[in-house]
Amino acid sequence: MHRAIILAHFDRHGVVDPYVGAALAAYRSVADRLVLVSTTVGRLPGELAGVVDLFVPRANEGYDFGSWRAGLEALGDPTAFDEVVCVNDSVYGPLWDPAAAFAHPRVAGADFWGMVRSDQSPASRAGRRCAHLQSWFFAARRRLLDHPSWRRFWEDVVPQPSKERVIDRYELGLSEMVAAAGLSTAAVFDGTRAGRLSAGEILPHLSLGDPVRSWKHLRKARRLPHNPSELAYRRLLAAGVPYVKVGLFRTNHYRLDLGRVRRDLREIGCDLGLVDRHIERVAA
Repeated sequence: MHRAIILAHFDRHGVVDPYVGAALAAYRSVADRLVLVSTTVGRLPGELAGVVDLFVPRANEGYDFGSWRAGLEALGDPTAFDEVVCVNDSVYGPLWDPAAAFAHPRVAGADFWGMVRSDQSPASRAGRRCAHLQSWFFAARRRLLDHPSWRRFWEDVVPQPSKERVIDRYELGLSEMVAAAGLSTAAVFDGTRAGRLSAGEILPHLSLGDPVRSWKHLRKARRLPHNPSELAYRRLLAAGVPYVKVGLFRTNHYRLDLGRVRRDLREIGCDLGLVDRHIERVAA
């Protein structure tokens, strides 16, 4: 399969963090064309010169969809590829060889696929559950790349006034466009079918020594819909998703026990040094 991968990059300190460099190195093994689009770095770091095929600097506007549009334009004719993958730097990983996830049987044959499917929607959708692929990783295969709706979608991508508007119009809108075109969608982990976390999944994150955090976790963990990428990280890893969200460590919305998260990641061989150095830098 002839594949292009476009990574959208942003860093408030204007650097390409080592965890992003590690991700690009991992993608190199599964990409025929690897593109880095950055809104904060004006020149490709020397250590990535032999990894990245094409570097695209751009103004910091339009969020990740603006970067992916710029990357697609830089690629030229998308039908020159069998698959175009759009990713961002909001995750740590791939935590293992990504080839297995790219060839996962759950997504085999799908026109549009990603790592995680969710039905959590922004407030603008008035509480309606809207199934969609989370946009930190999605891929279009030939039937979608050839479809006129794909070209029209990206032609309509323009800067939006808020991140919520981007999610509404583009993240959810992309999945809705694919469905309207009669094309198929799949995910390595389908959070729309997973249901609530069990007691056995919640209990390891509760502690008598940390009652406030534990109560917040219990309350948030039982609520639907949730963001499976940040709450159900163990389910994602077990399903074959080789990533963990940066936001799990930075904001920890679900008040998980991060000590437990770290132990789980060590068990699968994750290099927590990359995580720790990044978190330490952005927290300063």
